[in-house]
Amino acid sequence: MPDQPNILFIFTDQHRLSAVGAYGETPCQTPNIDRLAREGVRFENAYTTCPVCSPARATIMTGQFPHAHGILSNVHNLGCSIQELEDRPQLLSRKLEAAGYNLGYSGKWHLGTDRTRAYGGTNVPSLPSTVGFEGQNFPGHGNGGFKFPEYKQYLADNRSEHRVKPWNEKTTCIWPMGELEGPVQSTVPYFLAENTISMIDRFGAQNKPFFIWHNFWGPHGPYYAPAEFIDLYRGQEILPWKNYSWHSRGIAGPHHVKIHPDHERLTWDDWAMAIRYYYAFATLIDSQIGRIIEHLEKTGMLEKTVIIFSADHGETLGSHGGLTDKGWHHFEETHRIPLISRFPNQAYAGSVLQELISLADIYPTLLDIAGTTCDPQSIHGTSLMPLVNGKNIEWRDHVVTEFHGVNQLSNTQRTLRYGQLKYGYNCCNEDELYDLGMDPDETRNLIRHPDYQARAHDLRHLFAEWMKQFGDPAGWMYQNVLRYHRD
Repeated sequence: MPDQPNILFIFTDQHRLSAVGAYGETPCQTPNIDRLAREGVRFENAYTTCPVCSPARATIMTGQFPHAHGILSNVHNLGCSIQELEDRPQLLSRKLEAAGYNLGYSGKWHLGTDRTRAYGGTNVPSLPSTVGFEGQNFPGHGNGGFKFPEYKQYLADNRSEHRVKPWNEKTTCIWPMGELEGPVQSTVPYFLAENTISMIDRFGAQNKPFFIWHNFWGPHGPYYAPAEFIDLYRGQEILPWKNYSWHSRGIAGPHHVKIHPDHERLTWDDWAMAIRYYYAFATLIDSQIGRIIEHLEKTGMLEKTVIIFSADHGETLGSHGGLTDKGWHHFEETHRIPLISRFPNQAYAGSVLQELISLADIYPTLLDIAGTTCDPQSIHGTSLMPLVNGKNIEWRDHVVTEFHGVNQLSNTQRTLRYGQLKYGYNCCNEDELYDLGMDPDETRNLIRHPDYQARAHDLRHLFAEWMKQFGDPAGWMYQNVLRYHRD
């Protein structure tokens, strides 16, 4: 691998593992992502630091857990301590810039806005351009990217429109989704790929390596795709999630926030149709990943480029008794994420690593690949390159995901995975404990089971040590939990 290879970081939004073929049997077709896994390294047990967009993305830029970087919910939501990502030398973009990299950005940002006033006072905007990136500069969430002037101008230049056909399926439209009237060239994913391809050409003509962060808005809803992608799944049998019959209404917990309001009136056929559209959107995105890879091949840059594919978090999509979206629970559907890396000349091709990985590991890994360093005391992740290189190193035996709230509501939850056990701390409800070895679909809370009391005790203390090690400010209140459960 070159001392300073190009780096292409492809990041999707709300991408559950059932929408990545490389992670197991699924109807969803993702041949280009699967190619990256076949020619590179797939991490089997990667977890987000937070199943919410802005906090997870801020972890990429800072290498820290949300409780430390302060973006605790989606920016400008109630409960978010930091509303705009502040520019500073320690940001990933500035560290790579200092290492000699050109920086390019495509797509969703969601780490700040272009607002100059907020909450009755002044606001300092944060955009890709304010932290060193060239390229697209979209403020806020973007809501799919459909309304930005740049996209509208792209459509006008290509005599196209963004138009969604009226819903004509026989099932209930349970979430914004639909068939696009135009060709693939009129879609937002195609538009984003065009931007990345143009930056590859521009940066490739210079005598410097590049780092391009390519961010799709999907498969986060709305699930829109042209007919050629939706047709792939028409008539495709979609089997119920194994935990679909979980009695979500009858079990107390914060997850009630995300039970579909019409759950009792919906049928599995309604959910299956939504999943078809979700998979169609994922396949559309995969096709544009393929276009970018093909362009790197055509220009002779593929074997000079490290490609990393991941997502901010997953998606429930009706699992666990009709849950929607993300947040408010501890389940694998939203916490476990895809993570795949392809290296020049297909080094490490076909490798599958089982270690517990955190999204916080991306920051030091990217700096390691770029040949630069960071202060290990200021971040919470560890470079993955020693694992990739097969070095016999001591690695963590547990990984933690935080949740602080979303959609203008707040809550404190932490999820700790240790081996096949998962402990879930709920600040205002009974804790949870799942044995993924015997119950991979997480349908049985074992927190009161007599056979698991010793293990629950150990996990609580392990979690308390994690809070102390990483300075989680909720740690002092968690001491009350330990006092209650002390021997």
